[in-house]
Amino acid sequence: MKLTYLGTAAAEGWPAVFCNCEYCLKAKERGGKNIRTRSQALINDNLLLDFPMDANMHMLSNKLDLSSVESVFFTHSHLDHCSPIDLFFHAEGCYAHNLSKKSMTLYGNKKVGERIGQFVRAYEEERFGLEFCVIAPYIPIVCGDYTVTPLRANHSSGEEALVYIIQENGKTLLYLHDTGMPYEDVYEYLINNRIQADFVSYDCTYVTLPSGGGHLGLDSCQVLRDKFLAMGIIDENTVNCINHFSHNGKLIHDELVPVAEEMGFITAYDGMVIEF
Repeated sequence: MKLTYLGTAAAEGWPAVFCNCEYCLKAKERGGKNIRTRSQALINDNLLLDFPMDANMHMLSNKLDLSSVESVFFTHSHLDHCSPIDLFFHAEGCYAHNLSKKSMTLYGNKKVGERIGQFVRAYEEERFGLEFCVIAPYIPIVCGDYTVTPLRANHSSGEEALVYIIQENGKTLLYLHDTGMPYEDVYEYLINNRIQADFVSYDCTYVTLPSGGGHLGLDSCQVLRDKFLAMGIIDENTVNCINHFSHNGKLIHDELVPVAEEMGFITAYDGMVIEF
């Protein structure tokens, strides 16, 4: 399985759009891996996780053929994870030519469906080649070579946000964005279904700040990693990676890497590719 981190920032990006804090100015000055766009990831070349407002930039920066994507799984409806306007330029004809795949299936909760539906109604004269499926926690979806299982995320009031188990050809990814510490039923599902992850991507929005609520930070990532290890959900061969960072967390990428490495984590950056 190949995982590409297309964007690794929280909602405001880093540098944040209108911010002149010390950490945004430092990221601008240093550039490179310290520049972070809004969170999105690509599995192999055909499964996307979330669709933020930076998706077009991700396509350009990574020289991607996004028309090869067959499935998009949304974690929740917040704009930095579900900004669906560009999805409707998927329409072959005026907006797109020579698509590698004619159809794309979108998966998410009811709120995601409602947000996407607003654009469907606005542009109902076009044929977009899109299908939306409402999904629910703990009900696996088989799409192509993948089995994708939504889990309840501890994140968003007013909707049932999701995180995911993604399995392909004997490899297992736990993708934990956006969420705080998991609910007990998440652990129960992982244990009862004998899930052992080869790779875990941890929300680390708070970075160095004390974490709480609907996100994790370095403090809670370490607690969660150790809990997963004790439960047998991961082992000493599992790759543990932190991702989804806010400028409020203070450490730019160059500063965060050695801190995270000492704690046993690798640090995601925009364009980072991992094969496992």
